[in-house]
Amino acid sequence: MPRRASLWHHGPVPVTFLAHQAPVLPLKRRWPGLDGVALVAGSMVPDLAVTTLRTTPRYLFGWPMWWEGHTVGDLLRWCLPVGLLLTVLLRRLVLPTLAPYLPDCGTFHLQDLRHVGRARYRWWVIAGSVLIGSISHIVIDGFTHPNGWAVGVIPGLGRGVASVLQVVASVALSAFAVWQLWLIGRDRSICVWNDVEPTPSVRPAGELSVRVVAVLLTLAAAAWAATQTERGRTIVVMTWFVLSVAAAAVLALAVRLVARSQRRVVAPVG
Repeated sequence: MPRRASLWHHGPVPVTFLAHQAPVLPLKRRWPGLDGVALVAGSMVPDLAVTTLRTTPRYLFGWPMWWEGHTVGDLLRWCLPVGLLLTVLLRRLVLPTLAPYLPDCGTFHLQDLRHVGRARYRWWVIAGSVLIGSISHIVIDGFTHPNGWAVGVIPGLGRGVASVLQVVASVALSAFAVWQLWLIGRDRSICVWNDVEPTPSVRPAGELSVRVVAVLLTLAAAAWAATQTERGRTIVVMTWFVLSVAAAAVLALAVRLVARSQRRVVAPVG
């Protein structure tokens, strides 16, 4: 059966990063009981489904190996499981380990992200937060993609208007997301949400080495993703992101193993 055209055929606009986080950041600030990491992860995962398009094989033991990511059915088939996996990786491994190596960026206090692993949420809060993030993504795309679900249904919202909204929404939502991040950093909200005292930025051991390795891994991910150019530029971008997250997880594991081995070396004998 022919596959329905994907939203991605018209490009990833509003952009996956920043623009799609704009709706969920205020939710976390208004209701701290929501899982912020899961909200952000959920707001990205619909677009990550593009990496499964035009793959071989298309089916494995009768199961499809591709997802749209932007359909109601894919909320449970794709967005929820992938969002949960991304949430666990970010909260339990990547951010607590690698955030100290980020530049603090002044009022943004990016290094506060190292505290996100301290929070504990009920499983239904985590799952619900992923779904909220994913639904917000699909709703926005419905108005800003020329073949979105709202185009042609709402009077006056045609393909031309939706194309204009793509650009406007990307710029406006990205600017709003940066402002929300600035407010979160200014108020040291991540520390408050995770019940830790705000502390000055840190200079972890091996800072330069870890940063250099991170840059090299990011470039390697970009080079690998560039081999997918025949599948389209959106697939290249999302492939780069997925590979970068995987590389960050490997780097975080390496940093933890090195730190553990160093503690064993300096531990007193007897």
